[in-house]
Amino acid sequence: MQWIVFGLLLVFGVWMVRSYQLYAVSDRIISYQERKLGETRSAYVDLMSDFVIVHKNISALVENFGKNNNSEADRINSYLKRAEVIEEKIRQITAQEDWINENDFSKKSALKDAVIHRDLALEEKKLLEQKVAHLEEVIRSLQAFEMDILKRVETISNKDIDKIKTTLSTVNKELRKRGKYFNPLANSKQNSKGGLYVPDNVAFGDNEELAQQAVAAFAAVDDNAYLSEAMKKVPLGKPVWTYWLSSPFGKRSDPFNARSATHKGVDLASNKGNKIKTMAEGRVTRAGNASGYGKLVEIDHGNGFKTKYAHMNKIYVKRGQMVAQGEAIGEVGSTGRSTGPHLHYEVLYDGTPMNPMVFIKAK
Repeated sequence: MQWIVFGLLLVFGVWMVRSYQLYAVSDRIISYQERKLGETRSAYVDLMSDFVIVHKNISALVENFGKNNNSEADRINSYLKRAEVIEEKIRQITAQEDWINENDFSKKSALKDAVIHRDLALEEKKLLEQKVAHLEEVIRSLQAFEMDILKRVETISNKDIDKIKTTLSTVNKELRKRGKYFNPLANSKQNSKGGLYVPDNVAFGDNEELAQQAVAAFAAVDDNAYLSEAMKKVPLGKPVWTYWLSSPFGKRSDPFNARSATHKGVDLASNKGNKIKTMAEGRVTRAGNASGYGKLVEIDHGNGFKTKYAHMNKIYVKRGQMVAQGEAIGEVGSTGRSTGPHLHYEVLYDGTPMNPMVFIKAK
């Protein structure tokens, strides 16, 4: 009996060990399969949500394309219809399968959609940063080019201003001898408004150096324009193309009676009929015969300057007429108190005669 009992216990123990092994192995297999099934279901949901998102994105992308390209419109519409059918089947499967949670499905779709948009936004941000960097480089290049142009403009304007100032210095040496002085800026701009446009610093961003250079360049251009305009009224240069000085300015021996006399201008001998031109713009205040002068033209240039042209053969202008710088006003002749063809030329400032040769040579 003891051996029988021992044998039964042994068989029962073996059966228990074997059963435990089979149960443990089966449990592991079942757990593994359940885990795989869960992963498969999750992957299935992911694929369905991916399809829905891709379908939506493609629909948005091809909407305009399909409208603009008739040859592709039918093919695109066909694709969209098939995609809609597939999406509807996905919805039906989602509704039928109790292991698919609609909320989870929606959340996953929304999350993936957000991730896609985030990635697109990051890519767009990267592209925009590259474009901004390129634009900044272009702006720096343009500002360097602009700086160079502004410097050149300032240099050219200052050179012209220096030439005008040199001419003014020559003219004022003559004027000072008679207690006069001409300052084209005397009327100046202190009580006047207007002038060239000088941009505000804001137009140059943070480039203070460029802003300062712009102000300097525009100031030089403004001064140059103002001085150049003022100098148009100063009679500079020779009124006849070819001449020789037959009688200087100041004291001389009178050509008719040999007595000492004062000559208010200069006599520029030239061929009869040669054109006489005014060297500054102005208004004709006299045009006709005058005692001793013969045929005479007088022009008021403004700013205190006047010129006289005497012994003319012909007069081209009339009193009150406006004349431009370099305009022909008549011809060389020998009318009035004259010994031969020449131009008697006078330059007056504030009514005081000046040596015309200074103005002729100052040009």
